[in-house]
Amino acid sequence: MLSESHFPYILFLEGSNFLTETISIKRPDGRIVTLEYNSGMLNRLDRLTSANYGMPINTNLCENKFIKHKDKAIMLQATSIYTQGKGEKWNNKEMFDIMIEISKTSLKMLGSDLFNQITKK
Repeated sequence: MLSESHFPYILFLEGSNFLTETISIKRPDGRIVTLEYNSGMLNRLDRLTSANYGMPINTNLCENKFIKHKDKAIMLQATSIYTQGKGEKWNNKEMFDIMIEISKTSLKMLGSDLFNQITKK
């Protein structure tokens, strides 16, 4: 997709390895356990976000980003990472809404590219 201006890939994550805030949970034996979102022992979001240029999670990143460095422009294509870290499961409606949003962004970018090709002729 290097010749495209969008990157319509989505990663849905859920579970305690993908926390975005500290939570406390009650174990079956009644003990309360606190899970720290910034603990490297448990949380794996830091590894994913570092591989994704440190861009924010739970955000539509479908439109490629360009950064300037000296005399160069570098295009970043990042996966849109969405997480449910509070022990909640993704439901179909939430996932559908995110996929529709990403699809609309993709279509907008494709339309813009097509318009630019037509007006250059």
